[in-house]
Amino acid sequence: MFLEILGADGSKQAGSHLVTMRLGSSVLIDAGSASSLTNTEQLRTEMVLLTHAHLDHVLELGFIVDATASQRDQPLVVKGSKAALAIVMDHYMNDLIWPDFTNISTTHGPTLVYEELEEQEWIELPGGIHALPVAVNHGAGARGFLFRSDSSCIVYTGDTGPTNSIWGRAAEMDDLKMVIAETSFPDRLTDIAVASDHLTPELLEGEMKKLGRPDVPIYVFHLKPWFRHEIERDLRRRFQDRAVLLMRGDRFTF
Repeated sequence: MFLEILGADGSKQAGSHLVTMRLGSSVLIDAGSASSLTNTEQLRTEMVLLTHAHLDHVLELGFIVDATASQRDQPLVVKGSKAALAIVMDHYMNDLIWPDFTNISTTHGPTLVYEELEEQEWIELPGGIHALPVAVNHGAGARGFLFRSDSSCIVYTGDTGPTNSIWGRAAEMDDLKMVIAETSFPDRLTDIAVASDHLTPELLEGEMKKLGRPDVPIYVFHLKPWFRHEIERDLRRRFQDRAVLLMRGDRFTF
């Protein structure tokens, strides 16, 4: 199974790309930069798995639905926590901001369906990957995930401040291959990070102590672009070469 980074930035300015990751050819994790996919790639997407419903993670969800609705023979599935889906339905695809595609059908049926995640229950995603949603410390119905293939497992925080449950579940995985963790602010802005339920390199260091797996590499995303160099410096000071910044175009197999 492959994980491809389409966007890894925690906000938007020239040259940045909001968070979207492709899990195999059939699943997107979030949809901040989903329109960067070709039409063929969008049509191959069967599911968008939402970590939460903040705008930088759902911004282009409506565009991928719009672009492919008339071409699909099966609906696009949007899967997320109950709270995240409610926000999307009430405040985004509500026939005011954007069409409610659940009410737009073709000869094959509805163009979009929503499916609620069950907390801490493994589910099978299109392509055969398995995912375990775990609540994390962030708003808008936030969930992190463990993803398991036939050969290994990765832990993906989504947006979060200091949290606990996901590290406990990840520590149980003997075949844990990588940590993909948000880090939005530099160390000097810990107060802002805590107030907004995000991490700094120093806070991430504390999270890695909870995990207790110093052998596992860390891949960092969701940086505020204007703090990128400062965050990179703080990460290097705390983790040396263990923590690497994710970039658009990176691709991993697991």
